[in-house]
Amino acid sequence: MSLRLLRLGGRRAWTAAGLMGAGVAVGTLLLAVAVGALHGWDARESRTGWRPAAQGPGTTDVPASAVALVRTTGDRVAGQPLQVVDVAAVRPDAPAPPGLPRVPAPGELWVSPALAELVRELPADRLADRFGGVVPAGTISADGLRDPAELVAVRGADAPLPGGTAVDSFAGSPLQLDEIEVYRQLTVVAVVLMGVPAVGLLGAAARLSAARRVQRLAALRLLGAGTGQVTVVAVAEVAAVATAAAVVGVAVQWLIAPALAAIELGGSGWYADDLRPAPGALLLVVGAVAVLATLAAVGGTRQVVVGPLGVARRDRPGGARLIRLLGVVGAIGVFVAANGAMRTGSPDVGGLVFGGGMLALFGAASLVGPLVVRLCGRAMARSARTPAALLAGRRLLDDPKGAFRPLAGLTLAVFVAGFLAPLTAAISGGLDDDDTTLWLRPRDGQPAVVAEAARERLAGLGLVAEVTTTQSRVGVVPGSGVDRDGVRTALAPLVPGGAVLTEAEQDGQGSVLTGDLVRGALVVLAGTFVLAATSAGTTSAARVLDQRDTLRRLRLAGTPLAVLDAARRIETLRPLLVNAAIALVLGLICAAPFVAVTEVLEPAALVLLGSVLAVGLVLVVLASAASRPLLRAVTADRGGDE
Repeated sequence: MSLRLLRLGGRRAWTAAGLMGAGVAVGTLLLAVAVGALHGWDARESRTGWRPAAQGPGTTDVPASAVALVRTTGDRVAGQPLQVVDVAAVRPDAPAPPGLPRVPAPGELWVSPALAELVRELPADRLADRFGGVVPAGTISADGLRDPAELVAVRGADAPLPGGTAVDSFAGSPLQLDEIEVYRQLTVVAVVLMGVPAVGLLGAAARLSAARRVQRLAALRLLGAGTGQVTVVAVAEVAAVATAAAVVGVAVQWLIAPALAAIELGGSGWYADDLRPAPGALLLVVGAVAVLATLAAVGGTRQVVVGPLGVARRDRPGGARLIRLLGVVGAIGVFVAANGAMRTGSPDVGGLVFGGGMLALFGAASLVGPLVVRLCGRAMARSARTPAALLAGRRLLDDPKGAFRPLAGLTLAVFVAGFLAPLTAAISGGLDDDDTTLWLRPRDGQPAVVAEAARERLAGLGLVAEVTTTQSRVGVVPGSGVDRDGVRTALAPLVPGGAVLTEAEQDGQGSVLTGDLVRGALVVLAGTFVLAATSAGTTSAARVLDQRDTLRRLRLAGTPLAVLDAARRIETLRPLLVNAAIALVLGLICAAPFVAVTEVLEPAALVLLGSVLAVGLVLVVLASAASRPLLRAVTADRGGDE
């Protein structure tokens, strides 16, 4: 019956269903992107997790369970990071590393396709000579690469391997909490930051045109329909539309995966398939979205089951009470406990624990929102000097929870900005390491001998450079116009298994992480604002549709359309400013464990916060303007409820 009413409901029913479907599709798309990112880190780790961290400490004891010794050396060529992995088998039956047909024999060289192409393009003294003139035996397949453009070489070596790390398997990453795990934990935090607004959007979309459904269900209830029948009718329409929209959302994520793969994280891009979750995970996302949307819609029909006559009398749900403040205090307590557990617990679950504390503060911002709306409404109604202000204040007092829904997404966006602004300011300066001096660290601890050998090699090749020594290192500053890669290649034989890098290049992963944090903050903010904009527009339209009877009566009583429009703007902007201030404070509290909140006074943070507030206000104005034609159409219609 519900689906038949939807099919025969005319333009309004299809418009409401389309808006609801659009909101659910956008929310599902962003959730699928987040799930795809987690899948991407797992896929990357399964292919490259066996490589130990560059310049690792190595081991002198080889356990009986070890299959090989592995040593990773970070290098640079043509301004790009290059990774050289030396592998020495300790057992004749050692399995093949990912992407290779076997463990390379001593002296054998395998390179990635991107590195093979670079070897062909660059002169030998810039790259190929670093491998002693060895011709690659083949290329590493995609099963052993981080991304299509990765520059990596795998060399066979003899055991024992100085500085090598013993590995029991080439599958997974059993070595240490490496950079992939750090990124995975950060992704969990990002999922939490965008997940709550996404769920809020699903609820807003599912409540679209709730009044129409409630009136139909109340009529069925009064005609004798049972509770079970009413519940099925209430679920059917929303479940069908939400499921179809969720399928569209995951399908779009699947199609745009190649474009998402171009976004660099962890120093590289992705394979498109890495960002496409398994079918089971996508089905779980679709099912979860459909269930959440359905529960949100059913929650709005509880009054029909309890008392259908209240629908006809236009009874409103209870207002927001001061007891909500206790929930805010409890949420802050949960965050403090989660922060303490994160610092003392296992780093493997640090992101999940902190995400739980962040969810608590998220909930506090949402919990106090309706109360702020009610208090603003009371103040506006008492001090109103214009009909629009009085009407706005009375509408806020009439339904504070419903009035907060268009503001919820934008409030949470300000929360996210308050959390990210001081972090962004703290890391935006990046790393200020030296990038002019190439450093060599002799393994035998004789820098003077290596320095003299460096001078001789550079002079013999006609490369001008200044060579200096410290207590444990040798510094080389290439002369003006001298190719750095040529100097690097010439000096590589002096430090077998070592790197010839500047301080900035040695801390390349730190620089990459700094850039990724800033980039990730911007991506999360952008995603949050997309959700906020969609939620604000959807909920504003829903309020117009759900209040169409009252608005129509006000118009018939002679209230100008401009007054109704001004009242809607006032009831949105004033509570938003107060809620945004509260959300900003909670966001700063969330950032306090990582950086001093005074960082928010830095120029970068002030620009970010100012941009957030400006964009938020613009979104509210645009959402209000977008629903104005709907307001005109609803108030001009002199017909029935449908």
